[in-house]
Amino acid sequence: MARTEGARDALYHERRLAMIRRLRARLGEPGATHASWRELAAAAGVGLSTLAHYFGRRDDVVKAVMEQDLADGAEPLAVMAAPSGPFGPSVRDAVGHLAAGLSHGGLSRTYATGLVQCLRHPSLGPAFLDTALEPTLRAVEARLQAHVERGEMAGDPRSGALMLVSPLLMAHLHQTELGGLGTRALDLDAFCEDVAERFIRAYAV
Repeated sequence: MARTEGARDALYHERRLAMIRRLRARLGEPGATHASWRELAAAAGVGLSTLAHYFGRRDDVVKAVMEQDLADGAEPLAVMAAPSGPFGPSVRDAVGHLAAGLSHGGLSRTYATGLVQCLRHPSLGPAFLDTALEPTLRAVEARLQAHVERGEMAGDPRSGALMLVSPLLMAHLHQTELGGLGTRALDLDAFCEDVAERFIRAYAV
């Protein structure tokens, strides 16, 4: 019996998603900046023409991986966007949530891969902003905006989001993706706590 159009579409998306999972792993490996189309096809477990059929060009592969990362992160982003109590505890929760994502949720890998593939690239750079960095910043900004509206926080939520996310991201990239743990180790838990407390003192009304 021939497959229905809906079944064919479901199979197409299932196969594409399986390839994206394998391609994500390949793009996260050392030297993946220069991975050829043939190497990407091998990583996906398909031929060159099949990879082109599902994605188009190399840049489209990178974009597809980033878009899937964004889809996978929808629930954590929603948690980040919603205040979890009064200003102080909510900021501590936000810092803990982001730190957990960076340390254990694959977010550090997502940022590292995105920076390697997209930095200074005319189309992939903006795509990385749209699918990784800006969603994180906007989620934090939404949480902070709620505290501003409650009269619990002073200042601009967007600036606050940048000030809260930046040191956490830098510290985790330093320690994990760049090997800082072996050259100049940092107590990330203590660092995150310090960032949260300083932020609360600076912005609390």
